[in-house]
Amino acid sequence: MFVVFAEELEDAAKAQSHTVQTLEQAFAQIACRCGLSYAFEQEAEGWRLVFTDVERPECSPDPVHTDYKRPRDAKHDLIAQAVDGRLRGHVAVSLQDFEKRRRDAAQ
Repeated sequence: MFVVFAEELEDAAKAQSHTVQTLEQAFAQIACRCGLSYAFEQEAEGWRLVFTDVERPECSPDPVHTDYKRPRDAKHDLIAQAVDGRLRGHVAVSLQDFEKRRRDAAQ
């Protein structure tokens, strides 16, 4: 499970409402919230994930690149990169990591 957020979450109730089952769902939710369409494109040396701002294409974020050759590995790596905050500050972290960090901060 993953927690998706653009702002800090402080209480467990808010975290639960931002929780999704998979990394792919987290990515799709972030892309939708940011108003982005996306496409996976094969390159000579790997793959890239291209984003397009559906309202203002000229404001589209830079593509994300990976050296992985196998489509499945490449897609996972590209999605993991995309949910790290580079898309307008939106982040997805595993629920376990989120809860551990919250517990550590409370101590």
